[in-house]
Amino acid sequence: MKVAILRDHHQESSEPWETACKKRGIEFLVINILRNDWLDLLLQYDPSFCLSRPPGDIRQNKNLFDEKIFFLENFTSFEVFPGFLESYIYENKSTLAWFLNTNNIKHPKTFVSSDRNEAEQFLNYSNFPMVSKTLIGAAGSGVKILRTKRQAENYINKAFAFGIKRRYGPNRKTGTPILWFIKAIKSPKYLFKKLNLYKERNKEIQKNIVLFQQYIPHDYEWRCVKIGESYFAYKKLRINDLASGSKQFVYGKPPFELLDFTKSLCERFDFNFMAIDLFYQNGLILVNELQTIFGHKNSYICKVDDKPGRYVYYNKEWIFQEGDFNTNESYDLRLQTAIDLFNSRKI
Repeated sequence: MKVAILRDHHQESSEPWETACKKRGIEFLVINILRNDWLDLLLQYDPSFCLSRPPGDIRQNKNLFDEKIFFLENFTSFEVFPGFLESYIYENKSTLAWFLNTNNIKHPKTFVSSDRNEAEQFLNYSNFPMVSKTLIGAAGSGVKILRTKRQAENYINKAFAFGIKRRYGPNRKTGTPILWFIKAIKSPKYLFKKLNLYKERNKEIQKNIVLFQQYIPHDYEWRCVKIGESYFAYKKLRINDLASGSKQFVYGKPPFELLDFTKSLCERFDFNFMAIDLFYQNGLILVNELQTIFGHKNSYICKVDDKPGRYVYYNKEWIFQEGDFNTNESYDLRLQTAIDLFNSRKI
C-alpha cells in the first residue's frame, strides 16, 4: 500500500498525515496540488488512494484545490479522503449556507448576496444584533457582530466600495501580547511562518458580496465529531459574543440526541471526517459549521468522568470507550479510517 498526500503551498499542513503514515510504515508521496504538474506526479506514482489536506484560508487556493479534488473524484479511479463534498463546504460559508438550505438542514438564517440594493433592503426587515462573516475565514477570523442597522449599513458600504479584510495577526480572544512575544522568542521560525501567513491573508479582500447570519444567543456551542465509526463531543465556550475561535472547551457526557443527529447527517452525505458545530436549545438543533479539518487544543477531544475516550454506536446504543483515540491531532485515527474504507470498497 502507498498513498499520495495532497496539500497546498504550505508544507507544514501535510505533516500530521506524514507522521501518521510513518508510524504505520506506509509509503507516501506529498504533492502540492496547486502546481501544474500535480496530476502527472499523481499518475506516475499511482497510489492506492489519496489523503487530502484542503486549505481554508485563501479563497483562490481553496477554489483551485476543490476543483482538482472534484475531477479526481469524478473522472479518475483514485479515492480521496476526505472527499470532495467534505472539502467543498469546509471554510466556505456561502457554500455551506446553500448546502444547508437545499437539504433542509436547520441552521441560523443566512443571507448571501452580491446585489447591493438587495442587501440594503434586507436590513429593513432584519433583527439586530446580526452576524456578518467573510466567506473564507477560520477561528472566528472575518466574523463581526453588528448591533445596529447603522453598523450594518456601514458594513455594506465598505463591502461594496472598498472590500472587507479579515483579522490581521493572531486571535486576540485566545492569547496576549506577552504570550505571543514568548512564542516568538522561543521559535523565530514560528514567528516568520505566522507573519508570512498574516501577510498573505491581509492581501485578500472580499468585495461586492456580503453574508449576514441570524445571531443565536448562546453561552456555548457543541462540537460533535465523526471520524469513521468513532464519535466525539465537547462544548466550545463563548468569549464575548462568539464561541467560534475561543479555544475554551468543557468536556463531559454529551446529549445523545446530538450524537444521533451527527450520525444521521454524516451517513446521509457519506461524511467520514466531519466536525459539526451545533446550537442546542430547548431540543432544537441548529447547524452552525461543518468542518472536515479542525484543530486540537488538547491531546483528546472527548472526556467523560475525566477519562479521555470516544463514543461508538453498538446495538442501537451509544457506548463510551475509554482510550487515547486522538493522537497526532486525530490523524492516526483518520489514516486508519481511510485504510478501512479503502479495503472495504475493494471487496
